[in-house]
Amino acid sequence: MQGQLRVSALLRGAALAGALLLVPPVLAAKAELNAEVPAQKWKALRVRDLPKDATIAVRVDTSGPISVIFVHQGEQPSFPRAVRPAFSGTAERSLSFRITVPVAGTYYVILDNRRGSQARQVRIRIEAVPARPPAAKPPPRTKGLDST
Repeated sequence: MQGQLRVSALLRGAALAGALLLVPPVLAAKAELNAEVPAQKWKALRVRDLPKDATIAVRVDTSGPISVIFVHQGEQPSFPRAVRPAFSGTAERSLSFRITVPVAGTYYVILDNRRGSQARQVRIRIEAVPARPPAAKPPPRTKGLDST
C-alpha cells in the first residue's frame, strides 16, 4: 500500500467525549490528502474504524481520468481482481460521492490509474459524520385524562 489516510476512532471518541461532558458531540471528522498516482499504478488510502451507518462524503479532484473505488477491508486484499465495492466511479477532473457505511470497520479509497498513460495529481477530501441515534419516542398518551 503506497498511501494511507486515517479518519480513525475520531467519530467514536468525539461521541464518547460529548456524552461524558454532556455537551453535543463533534459532528464530523475531516481529512484531506494530496497524492500522486503514477501511470499504470494504484494507491489505497485507509479510512479506519468507521461505525456502521456513519455517512462518508468523499471529493476527489484529479489532473486527469482516474477510477475511484470505496471498499471494505475484507475486499481490499482482492484488488485488483474482482471486488464488490460500496462505491465505484470515474473522475475525469472531479468526483463527489456520499455513502452510508453498510458494515463497521476499516475502508479503503482506491485511486486506480492502471489504465492511465500519465501520472495523476489527486486531492482527496473525506468527511465522516457519525450515525444519528434513533429519535426518542414521545411518552405514550394517557387515555381518559383531559385537561381543561
